[in-house]
Formats: sequence, structure tokens, C-alpha cells
Amino acid sequence: MIQGLIRKVKRRETPFFDRLYRLAKRIRTFEVPAPKAIFLPVWYVHHGLLNGFRWLSRSFYYQPMFRARCDRVGKNLRVDLGVPYLYGALKIRIGDDCTMSAMSSFVSTSVGKDPVLEIGNKTYLGCRLTISVGSRVSIGNHVLIADNVFIADNPGHPMDAMKRRSQGVEPDQIRPVTICDDVWIGNGCKIMPGVTIGEGSVVGAASIVTKDVPPFTLVAGSPAKVIRDLRPLPVASVTAAA
Repeated sequence: MIQGLIRKVKRRETPFFDRLYRLAKRIRTFEVPAPKAIFLPVWYVHHGLLNGFRWLSRSFYYQPMFRARCDRVGKNLRVDLGVPYLYGALKIRIGDDCTMSAMSSFVSTSVGKDPVLEIGNKTYLGCRLTISVGSRVSIGNHVLIADNVFIADNPGHPMDAMKRRSQGVEPDQIRPVTICDDVWIGNGCKIMPGVTIGEGSVVGAASIVTKDVPPFTLVAGSPAKVIRDLRPLPVASVTAAA
């Protein structure tokens, strides 16, 4: 009965239902007037209270709890909006002045021996980052990792279909991943097992890196390929070209 009435209003079958339709539309689009003299102070108060609550929860609850779970944490760690998801006996070692999002996952496989996630100084880890560690994933200093990035030193499951029914990743498939200093990894990238990304390199958004990346190189694509060298030209070469 109610669904039939709603259908008649949407179809505006009679003048009465047409008036109901227009009334419902006005109610749905109704907005309270927003004079700045009233609502701008309200906005500042709202954000002040919200930021204050976030600071209190981060400083006195989330970050101390996360620090206690890590093997080593440097000074000035910032973890936004909660605690990252942690799974397995993963050893986490973090340098100074690092920032990361609570909407990230750091997990370890069940077959790896003493899996280690190492993060250097002044490194930024973006939102919804997933790092899977079977042996070691090393992230250097001044590294920028954007949102939605996946990094793994293992394939997650055996390649053999029958083995996938009863067991996890095989030990000989685990290959450490190294991300050197000053690397920038773009949004949505996937860094696969055994990869080393050289110092100062850039990985373009949505790339899948399956091979080593030389230092100071821009790579992009699926699989990622070298786009160009990022080293600045020598002064003599620039003068000659001019």
C-alpha cells in the first residue's frame, strides 16, 4: 500500500499527488539560511573541538598503543585517525619524524622467520597502504608513498593450485623488497616481491613494479617501464644546448 502511494506521488497521477510531489521536493531541498556572523564562528568551534579530540585520542591512546606494539620507534611519530591494522608476528622498526595513516595494514605471513618492516626517517606513508611481509620490507629515508599502495615481498599463496587448498605461501617464494631513500611512489601502485627501487626514483600512479628500478629514474605502466632519467643535466651540457 505504501509503495503504491509512493509510486503515485512520483508519477504525479492527480493534482493532489502532484502537490504532494512538489511539497516533498521543497522539503528535500530545504536549507537553513547561513549568515556568516552566526555560522562561521560555529564552524571554527566545531573544528576546534574535533581537532582537540583527535589530538587527545592520538597523543594519549592510539600512538602510545602503536608504539608499544613496535620494536623500535623514533621521535615525532604521527599516526592519524587511529591504529593501523596489524596481523602476525611482524617486527616494526620506525625512524624519526614519520607520518602514517591508521587506515593502513601491516601484515606478515605465517611461514616467514622473524619478518621485519623497517621504515626510515622523515618518511610519509599514505592512506590505505597495505604491506605484506614474509621476510623483510625496507623503506628508506624521505620516502613518499601515496594512497592505495600495495607492497609485498611474497605472492600470498602457492602457485600450485592443489597446494593453495591447504597451505600458504612457500618459503622459497619470499623475496625481500627494498625502497631506497627519496623515492616517491604514486597513488595505486603495486610493488611486487624481490624489487629494489633505487634512490631518488619516481613510480607513476597505478604502476605495477615487477623489476628493479635504477636510481633517479621515472617508471610507469603495468608492468612498469623506464620513462626517463631524473638526473639533472650537467651545467656544460645545458650551456651547449642553449
